[in-house]
Formats: sequence, C-alpha cells, structure tokens
Amino acid sequence: MLTGGASRRMGSHKPVLDVGGRPLVARVLDAAGDRPALVVGPGQGVPEGVRVVMERVPGGGPVAGLAAAVEALTADPQAPLPYAVAVLAADLPFVTSAHVDRLLAALHDPGEADLAVTVDRDGRPNWLCAAWRLTTLRARLDDLGDAYGSSMRRLADGIRTQFVDDPAELALDVDTPDDLARARDRARNRGRALSDEAPTTD
Repeated sequence: MLTGGASRRMGSHKPVLDVGGRPLVARVLDAAGDRPALVVGPGQGVPEGVRVVMERVPGGGPVAGLAAAVEALTADPQAPLPYAVAVLAADLPFVTSAHVDRLLAALHDPGEADLAVTVDRDGRPNWLCAAWRLTTLRARLDDLGDAYGSSMRRLADGIRTQFVDDPAELALDVDTPDDLARARDRARNRGRALSDEAPTTD
C-alpha cells in the first residue's frame, strides 16, 4: 500500500482520515486479508505488526513508492517471492479482499496479462487499485531507471493489461474534502443497512 502522497487537494494526510470510525489506511489494509502487507510511506495510522518502509527520497510519487516496495520485497535473496503483488492507494475506503482476489486471479494464466487494473463505470483505469506480476513490475522498474516523478501511466505503457470492472465502485478514491464527505455518508448508510439486516432476539 502507498501512503506517501502529498494530499494537496485534501489539505491533510489522507491515510489517517476517519471513514466509518476507522482510518482510511486501516480500511484499505483490511483488503489484504490474510496476505502479507507492506506499507510504503508515513506509518501514521498503520496497525501494529504491518511492515512500513520509506522511499529513498520521499515525495517522488507512486512509481517511486512501488520501486521502494519492490526493493524491500526482493532484498533477501533467500526469501520466497510472491508471483504477484496488489498495489493499493491508501485512499480507497471501500476496496475489499474479494476485489483484490479478482485482480490477482486475472494474472494466474502466464500467457495472458502481467497487470490487472480496476476500471470504473466510465472505463477510467485506477492504476493504484491494481495487481502486477512481480517479475514484470521488477523488470519494468529496472527499464525505467529513476522512478522519481514518473507516472503510473508511463510505468504501465506497453504492459499486457487486463481491465477489471468495478460496478459496485469499490475502488472509489478520496481526493478532496467533498470526496471524503461522500465516503463518510456511504459508510454511514452502509452501517445503517447492516444494522437493519441484523437479526433481533426476544
């Protein structure tokens, strides 16, 4: 997970903002399920036991964050490597473990995609709700060279990509105060719906 954005449009560090009674970063980490999680960027709000690393030069953008993650994952030559990694921004309050499963499943066939990217109802890709085949990501970062300031679109250019639909808007991100207000309303309404569905006892 990437937590190092500048949050200029929000005006405060997004990962620690509360949605539904929990920090955004904790909600996104829930989507990891039982998988090992790694956070790149400031560790505020990150639950205990989750590994946190920093970029070599903070503020370099998401590609630089991914480079730091890959470096951390591959630092020990004796450690087994995952075939794929999910890449999630820390501002996705409604992303689920099931959606991450869908992204990773799109990479199972080695003859198909090397990158699976969530797309919204209008077909817009969310490059920070995605999954990469680790060998491909590592090679692409090597080809790119200096990751500082590079765009995710440039990183993905030429990569075999599978687009994964998101009709439930699980990859809705929170960039502005208005986005945050809408996310809080959605979480509140979801909580009410779950409360109404809960069985009652006499």
